[in-house]
Amino acid sequence: MSGIPADHVVRGRRTWQPLWTPVFLGFVGYVFVIMTYRVPAGTLLMVATLASLLLQREPLRTPRFFWLFVAWSAWACVGYAVTSYPDVVSESLIERGKLLLVTLVAVNALRTWNLVSYFMVFMLGSYLLFPARSTLVNYVTGNTVFGRAIGPFIYSNPNDLAALTILMLGPALALWAGTTRGSRVRWMGLTGAAMLTIVIVLTQSRAAFIALAAITLPSAIALARRRPRAVVAFAALLGLALYLAPPTFWGRIRGLGKATSVQTIGEMDPEGSARQRFQVLQNAIHIIQDHPVVGVGLGAYGLANYKYNPALGELDTHNTYLHILAETGVPGLVFFLAIVVSVVRSARDARRRAAAVLPAHAETLRWLQYALIGHLIAGLFGSFSSFIFPWVFISLLWSASQAVRGLCPPAAPLRAPIQLVNGAAQAAPGRRWGV
Repeated sequence: MSGIPADHVVRGRRTWQPLWTPVFLGFVGYVFVIMTYRVPAGTLLMVATLASLLLQREPLRTPRFFWLFVAWSAWACVGYAVTSYPDVVSESLIERGKLLLVTLVAVNALRTWNLVSYFMVFMLGSYLLFPARSTLVNYVTGNTVFGRAIGPFIYSNPNDLAALTILMLGPALALWAGTTRGSRVRWMGLTGAAMLTIVIVLTQSRAAFIALAAITLPSAIALARRRPRAVVAFAALLGLALYLAPPTFWGRIRGLGKATSVQTIGEMDPEGSARQRFQVLQNAIHIIQDHPVVGVGLGAYGLANYKYNPALGELDTHNTYLHILAETGVPGLVFFLAIVVSVVRSARDARRRAAAVLPAHAETLRWLQYALIGHLIAGLFGSFSSFIFPWVFISLLWSASQAVRGLCPPAAPLRAPIQLVNGAAQAAPGRRWGV
């Protein structure tokens, strides 16, 4: 595909891998199904892909973050033994098992840089053509929630839609910044970034706005240092989205000032969601205090919320980290944070290695990393750990990091310092070529 930096000569030979594998094709088909809901064949595709994975010749890849995910799931099984809601927790554990399998397939499907690049193009195109396009059509035709843009299926909640769209900004900006000038892929990334930013603004999600603001500053600084002209395009994207923002968007943003006081928090929005969220927050704190070790059980927070405060019903915590803490205790939250830290550190290390020798690849990793950080910030105002798509994205970031690390030439060994012994040069003992 024109414009995508390809795998190239490393260590004096050409690294060759097929452009596609049965596992990759099955995984791509599965992602299309869960992203668009156009074909009810997700389970069938995943079963076929798992069978292909078992038959492949390459060794199975099981990264560190995957084993941390396994450990977190095992701890959730411990919670099942003591939960007051065994039926709900058992179903949630089955869904967690599916997430583990999807993650395992993802890291084994995206083995090379070419496969990572093609997957990003496919994923971005699918999201733009279906959820993003449907959201814009809904908004234009007046199909909204209190004037806030919504999409179909899992995108029917404006906050969830905004958080997932922030993730998709990563591949869009990565393709724009990491491909050659004038290529069709580059223009696709730029157009996609503009469209996705508009969708985020139209959802009027305060969480998404805070996340965008948090990643805009480091993004602008990075662009100004490496590609000053790109700052103009980046500012134009954001300016266009803010120009198209409805008046209610600015009203919701001004409402953030009311969050500084318990007495005024109910005035943040006309629908009263902020007041309700504050009540749920207080309820969640009580639940966590009563179940700090194993939690109330994976997937059981809604029932626990109702038990502690029937007036609130089976509402969610609206906070990914409190949700994990309430359902799987402090160890569960530690496992989740360890997963995130492991993947982000891997991406940062690969990006630093590639900065000088593979700058386009480093830029790709940068934007994928920023998108994940933005999504995690949005997680302060929504519960997303049970969604499939964030785990697909985490697997994508790890796979991209591994591919870039494999393309980088090995670091040259440090030459031992030279000492003069009786006037003759001699290497220092125990310091010969990296010993």
